Amino acid sequence: MSLSVCNSAKKEETKAKLIEFMDKNNIEYNLSECCGNYGICIYFSDEENACKNRCRKSGMVVQTIDKDVFRVYPDDIIYIAIEGRKSVLYLTGKKLETNYRLEHWINILNNKVFAQPHHSFIVNLNYVQEVTKEWVKVRHEGKEYSVYTSSRKIGAFKKSFLNFGKL
Repeated sequence: MSLSVCNSAKKEETKAKLIEFMDKNNIEYNLSECCGNYGICIYFSDEENACKNRCRKSGMVVQTIDKDVFRVYPDDIIYIAIEGRKSVLYLTGKKLETNYRLEHWINILNNKVFAQPHHSFIVNLNYVQEVTKEWVKVRHEGKEYSVYTSSRKIGAFKKSFLNFGKL
């Protein structure tokens, strides 16, 4: 079973309540994180591998501009930027440059998790820390990135981000 929580404070509160409930009722469990930046997975027996496989099934094969091929999982994408004539994927572990157009990513990524604050960027809402008129701040493991916003896209982006917590 997995539970997605929209921010770290809410995640810790939810995690504490789950632990208290299961301990109080003598339920054996294993609690860990998967399914993206804020997911909590609860394993009641040998479900751990099934949950991890379900979280990873949505991987896609991506070819870089150097013709190397990688499997990329949506939960590892922090944001995508158009730089020059290529799309650059900023991932949790590396950066990949591809020849795919931004429309390609818009069509294949889940629009409930990914949103556009600017015509040159797509952001994974799991990593968003702050939204202003000029910037969207995204963070992963102490690294912070600033993504431009545009006046035409920021309203829809804020709406997506506000609704993201209601998933």
